[in-house]
Amino acid sequence: MKSRAVRLSFLAAAALVAASLLPQAVFAQAVSFLARRDLQAGTSPQFVAAGDFNRDGVPDLVVANSGAATVSVLLGRADGSFQPARDYAVGASPYSIAVGDFNGDGIADLAVANYDANTVSVLLGNADGTFQAAQSFPTGTNPHSVAVGDVNRDGVQDLVVADWGAGTVSILRGNGNGTFQPSATSTATACRTWWSRTGAPAPCRSCAATATARSRRRSASPWAPIPMRSPSAI
Repeated sequence: MKSRAVRLSFLAAAALVAASLLPQAVFAQAVSFLARRDLQAGTSPQFVAAGDFNRDGVPDLVVANSGAATVSVLLGRADGSFQPARDYAVGASPYSIAVGDFNGDGIADLAVANYDANTVSVLLGNADGTFQAAQSFPTGTNPHSVAVGDVNRDGVQDLVVADWGAGTVSILRGNGNGTFQPSATSTATACRTWWSRTGAPAPCRSCAATATARSRRRSASPWAPIPMRSPSAI
């Protein structure tokens, strides 16, 4: 009995030590945010990008205004606020913006995909937060998105544009001086999402046909018997 009591006392002490080593419960703390602050841009803002357009180390904003054929540049202040927007004309229905350095001067430039103009507008930066007048370069039908990269590894930034209406990708190779060569297109899968009358998303016909064909291939047995010809047909 004595040994059993000693054993129980030892287990109780071990349990107390283990409990003391466990982390204390952390109670949820209330998190609060500052009041929202709305900044004025143009009509129907579609896309926003960030960059340092006046090289002061503070992030700035540029907004694509699809309903106004402009982009709005809002220079940032160090306290998290922004200066009033300054608008620059681009093509019809700007849908996307990419920030890059297209003339190699170390200053941020802008490339804007203009959906209804079938162009990309390039605005070269002046280093003080302002931009030169836009230059336009043709793309495929309904450019929806634009990205920056060095696709041919020549050290010069190029543009890659998704042409929503054509099912293609347009590649505009940079010349290093802020201009671009005529676009070369590559066929992409023209797969879009349509909205049915019930309000539910529905794939386009080509996507549905592709999915049906894949389903049939998966359901077909790889061990299906090979039909044999009758001896009279040999």
